[in-house]
This record gives sequence, structure tokens and C-alpha cells, in this order.
Amino acid sequence: MLEKISDIKHLSDADEIIQNYIFRNLETIVTYSARKLALQIPCSPSTITRFIKKCGFSSYYDFQNYMKNEINQLAGKGISDTISLEQIFVNQVFADDIDEQIEIASNLLNQANFIYCVGMGSSGIMASYAARKLNTIGLKSMHSNEPYAPFFSDSKRQNDSICLIFSSSGETAEIIKTVQLLTSNNQKIISVTNTHNNTLAKLSTLNIPYYIENRRLPYNFDLSSQLPTVALIEYLVAFLLKKQERI
Repeated sequence: MLEKISDIKHLSDADEIIQNYIFRNLETIVTYSARKLALQIPCSPSTITRFIKKCGFSSYYDFQNYMKNEINQLAGKGISDTISLEQIFVNQVFADDIDEQIEIASNLLNQANFIYCVGMGSSGIMASYAARKLNTIGLKSMHSNEPYAPFFSDSKRQNDSICLIFSSSGETAEIIKTVQLLTSNNQKIISVTNTHNNTLAKLSTLNIPYYIENRRLPYNFDLSSQLPTVALIEYLVAFLLKKQERI
């Protein structure tokens, strides 16, 4: 579904923002004029026009009709019968090689005797959620929102363990310092970050980036969506479970 919107290659930063906004607002987007859509994003109406032409539409009216038809099809079949929520996110906000990344991540996690899930703030909540899901399918895991937790010391850390680290920015000072210490001791790191161009991604054994707009308030309060991270956790756990069922 929505292939004309999702299958565009070589998107500019502005195009990605428009695409992400469309997929987050499917039900309301069909009621917006091009000018109102531009105000919501925000961008110029000409940027909207260029985007819909990249999608192959001759006009904004053509784009609206396409969206109405696609939404009606989803409503008629029931979205749960056609495509899962996590699959929508995997297709839209992750890199083209996401399936390869999931395959590598699942192999690393299956080989580990213990999985440490770590994050701070909202990312700490994601770490807790990931640990719970991994434990549910039989993979030993624990979470922490404190990167200086004592179990990271050499004497406390489990042999053949792996760290699954969540950080939207990939630049949180406490996380980076801890990862530098861990990697100096050959600790394997899987990181999940918003974009791939950050310090944590470069330090990781494997980085799985997603691409959405950062939303930060004054004093560095982060309002960026964690939905892609939830979707990734669900997708990864489902992949791991399928592997277990084949054995």
C-alpha cells in the first residue's frame, strides 16, 4: 500500500520530513490543501509541489485522490489484515538494508549468553521494553537507565554478553563514555539511533539507524517520537522468535 509515496529514492531532507508527516497523519492528510499541508510541516507550498511530482502525481488533486483510495482500501480490509504497524515503520523510516541489519542483529543476540539493554530518558524506557520482550522469548536480558551501572565492570559482566543501546541522538555524553570503555574491552555493541551519523553509531559493532525529525524543546527536552524504536523492537523480536521456531 502507498507505494507511490514510500518507494521514492534519493529523498532530500525536506522530502523525508514531508514523507514522514504523511505517514503519521494518513487520516487527516486528505482534508488538507497544499497550502495547509505546507503550514503544518512547515515548509513552502512549492516544496510540497516538488515532492508530489517526485511521487509521480500530475497535481495535488491527483495526490489527494490517490491517498483517499489507499486509505479506503486500508479501512475496508482492516489494517491489521493487510500490514502490521511495525512493518509500516520498517518500510518508511529505516534504511533499505534493514532486513540485513535485522539478520545480523538476530545472530549477535542469539550468540550472546546475556543481553544488556541500556538507555537514558525516553531511550531508557525503550531499553526496558526491549529487555522485557527478549526475556519473554527466552533470551536472558536486563535493562538499565544508568550507563554507569556496576554490572558493566569487567568482574561483574557476563561472558559472551552483548549490549543493546538506545540513544536518539547517539551523542549522550554518559552513554558515549561507557561505550568507549566497553569497546576497549572488546564488548560487542548494537546501537539504535536516529540517523547513522553520530558518535555512538561509529563505536558500535552494529548500528541500526532510523530517520525521523528531531523534536527538542528548550533546555534540551526531547519530544522526538519513539514509535520507530518500538516498531524495531517488535520487528526484531518477531524475527528472533521465527528463527527459534525453525530450530
